[in-house]
Amino acid sequence: MKNTKKKKRMFSWMNPKLEVRDTKKYGKGVFAKKNLKKDETLFVMGGYVLDIKDENHLKGFPEDKAIEISEDFSFCPLAPKDIELMPQHHVNHNCEPNAGWHGQVFMVAMRDINIGEEITYDYAMVICSNRNSKAYFKMKCKCGSKNCRKIIDEEGWKNSGLQKKYKGYFQWYLEEKINKNKNV
Repeated sequence: MKNTKKKKRMFSWMNPKLEVRDTKKYGKGVFAKKNLKKDETLFVMGGYVLDIKDENHLKGFPEDKAIEISEDFSFCPLAPKDIELMPQHHVNHNCEPNAGWHGQVFMVAMRDINIGEEITYDYAMVICSNRNSKAYFKMKCKCGSKNCRKIIDEEGWKNSGLQKKYKGYFQWYLEEKINKNKNV
């Protein structure tokens, strides 16, 4: 019998060992359906790439849904329906994350991840203040980890403790800024 199930067009690739489901705490999240090894690829990002000027002109949505891939560009859904095509937008923040970045588009496991664990990354790994952006990202953290920073904003990447802790797992453009500042 022929499989008539229609495949949904996606902007991003999500590891089949992951699933999106309700967190019972703060909306949807991404969880491990199977064990994952350290440095295993979790997502290959894709989607609409917007420059800061275009992002500044969006009305009401997406606000906090952009994932920065450079100082001037973000993966950004244009409407709520786009989030289902870009499942990386369901990965929540945690001050003790189990996922990080390799380059611009690869989200990877920072350690072995067990079945049932929520996939999280620290937003400090991707968010950087940009003088051309009309928005400034700031949120109260509700992660509950013992090292919770309470407030997450665009300056977190400058924290030397986080730089050491996440070395090799920041978005490439932030790794570049960190390395450049250390060489000054």
